[in-house]
Amino acid sequence: EEGLWLLSDWDRELRAVAVEVLKRRLYMYGIKQIAIFADACRSLPPDVQAADLTPDPVLGRGPQPATTPEIDKFISAQDGSDTYMVPGDTTDEDRCIFSGVLMEGLWGTKPEAFSTLVPNKITSQSLATYLKSEVPQVANRYKFTLNPNPIPTFSNGDDIYFGDGPALPPPTFPPWPPPDKVLARMGARGEIGVGDTEETDIEVADAADAGDDAGTKPLGFPRVHDYGYIERQLRKLFPPEPEPAEPKPARSMLRRLRRQPRPNSFETGSGFAVQGADVRRVWAPAGMLAGPKAGGDPTWWHIGGPVDLELRMPAPVCIELGNGLFFAATAQPKFVGSVLCDDRGVSALIYREIYSPPASAKSTEKAIAALERGALRADVARNFAVQLRQFKHVDPVLGVISAYLYDSIGDVESICRMAYYYIAHNQPIPYDIALLAQLEAERIGALLRVHVPAVPQRAPRTKAEERHEWTYAATPARDGVVGGLQGWTFLADPLDDGSKLISPGLAELRQHLRPARFATFDRTGGEILTELFGLTAYGG
Repeated sequence: EEGLWLLSDWDRELRAVAVEVLKRRLYMYGIKQIAIFADACRSLPPDVQAADLTPDPVLGRGPQPATTPEIDKFISAQDGSDTYMVPGDTTDEDRCIFSGVLMEGLWGTKPEAFSTLVPNKITSQSLATYLKSEVPQVANRYKFTLNPNPIPTFSNGDDIYFGDGPALPPPTFPPWPPPDKVLARMGARGEIGVGDTEETDIEVADAADAGDDAGTKPLGFPRVHDYGYIERQLRKLFPPEPEPAEPKPARSMLRRLRRQPRPNSFETGSGFAVQGADVRRVWAPAGMLAGPKAGGDPTWWHIGGPVDLELRMPAPVCIELGNGLFFAATAQPKFVGSVLCDDRGVSALIYREIYSPPASAKSTEKAIAALERGALRADVARNFAVQLRQFKHVDPVLGVISAYLYDSIGDVESICRMAYYYIAHNQPIPYDIALLAQLEAERIGALLRVHVPAVPQRAPRTKAEERHEWTYAATPARDGVVGGLQGWTFLADPLDDGSKLISPGLAELRQHLRPARFATFDRTGGEILTELFGLTAYGG
């Protein structure tokens, strides 16, 4: 996800605040705690989406090496949802629901906001509990559906928002206006009906011990997956849902993913199956083998190595679609990548191990469908990240989603642990994870090698973590190889970040990204990308 804040002059300046990049820049300013309060809709209107906006991180490189602060987030709405205001007699008297409830709590005027554990204090946790309870109730009075997204992570004892400073008289908060008066005013403004939204949450269940990263085998030994276990855990993580008479968009995507014709293997051990668009040609490193699968669908392409046809190392590829768009991906040894396209570009990418049963893809299918409908709530980030991590060696995309969930709460150490376990399983570290973990890197020929620092053991923070020692265990320092061409949202000027993970010219490609969930470029961006990586066209 790329969060953009549109300030009052965005339409004139055509600039927006790049929230996640700004957050990373703050890591280099010695700040120990960051609290983010945002009261804004969580979706991009079509007119904004089409605008030529430049994401701006606001700050340059800070004066010291990056450190990871604690991060509290109090967001007014979950992904893909609107937030609302109660109209006043004049527009100057309009009152935002989330901000109004928040300020009443922060000033200590609401007993419900006070901690039940720390007397006379409003803490990070108690503020989150208050908002999750009070905001939906106030919104419901005016026939709105508004479910805030609070993520409290500040440490106990250093998490006081109210009660430890000088006593100041609070401002006078007017009572919330009568619903019938507000609804009548909304009708006069033509705003009736804007609150008819539906919330769909994922039920997060604690899984039994998976042993995902425990008992890791030495490098060079293949990982054997228990697909029966995976199927059982998927039933817990994603309970079956009855099919509606009229399919919803998310379920429609899930249906498309499941019905996509996919090859069970490629003679080269790696390849891609594309649905929703024709494949014009594939760009890959010179000397490799790339071409349509013999006797298969014309959108099935195998990717092979230069020596004995079998792909031995991850390789960057660009899939040029018939509509002129380019999809940046990575050919993974012993994996088949399933690609789903729509009008915006690539909406889904799922990797399956060669010869794996259909159940191996279900976790990614449902996670991506949940992303599409905005159902991955960040307030369950820790538990959900643990659940998805169990399957990250079956599909690297799930590891990437887990890493973004950890990043949303500033948990860089957990991302470093994930990077270590990829190395221990003899798999490349996804590029997104290397970026999010802020790993030191160096290029050795065509390979990008990174150093994963040692991470100390800590106490488990949730019941889900208690069940899995690998979520909080100490991991040693290791060096590994990076594979992947995603993570474009967080590419910055290498001179600003000082990272060798970012090759010269990559950051400029962001302006050519299409508004798709997976890295899709316009024709100009695709041509620049293939030139930067020295890729050769195959087919077409």
